[in-house]
Amino acid sequence: MSSWSRVIQLSEEECKRIFQDLAKLEGGQVARRCGVVFIEPSKPGSRHGRYIVNLLTRTYSVELDSREVVDLVAGKAAPLEIAYIILRYLSSTGGVGKKEDWTQFTDFPKGRLYKSYFDRYVLRPLARVFGYDSEKYEMACRRLGGRRERLGGISYSFNFLPRIRILTQLWAGKKEEYVEPRANLMFNYSTRYFLSTEDMLLAGRIMVGAMASEARRV
Repeated sequence: MSSWSRVIQLSEEECKRIFQDLAKLEGGQVARRCGVVFIEPSKPGSRHGRYIVNLLTRTYSVELDSREVVDLVAGKAAPLEIAYIILRYLSSTGGVGKKEDWTQFTDFPKGRLYKSYFDRYVLRPLARVFGYDSEKYEMACRRLGGRRERLGGISYSFNFLPRIRILTQLWAGKKEEYVEPRANLMFNYSTRYFLSTEDMLLAGRIMVGAMASEARRV
């Protein structure tokens, strides 16, 4: 088992277990808490209905009967990491806080424990892909619906999930001056009510992966 797998219990079996928990919750309450749409079962034989969830610029259907998460644009099953983070988000039971300050990963519970993983899987890849090309970084941010913020470095905020926002920051490097690039990623404070710190680590990795994918398309 890889070090990543030891932190994130990411598997199809785990997704099935979360589906079982989610099916026991009242759909309307989940929809209100998570800011998603719940569609009551309408087809003969359907029992549980489905949720419609936006993650960045894509829309997914969480099918409670067939126990799958479907990318509605692509018309196929979502990647395992996407399915897992959406299911974890919907199955959370916390409320929504009023404090929405941007919060460093290390300031969440167990954040310092997982700092080395966050650096390895989130911050270093972000700096590696965009560190010397701020134009490519900004273009990727805009393509994912990012909004420019007046904060340190080149900052963009994203609606990652309806109640979860992510801020990325880049301080571009300069090879001719031997200046190394720096990158940062933060979450809104209320993220703690929907995702564990381990889940935030995965969310950060998904965010950077989506940015890198957009950069390759440019």
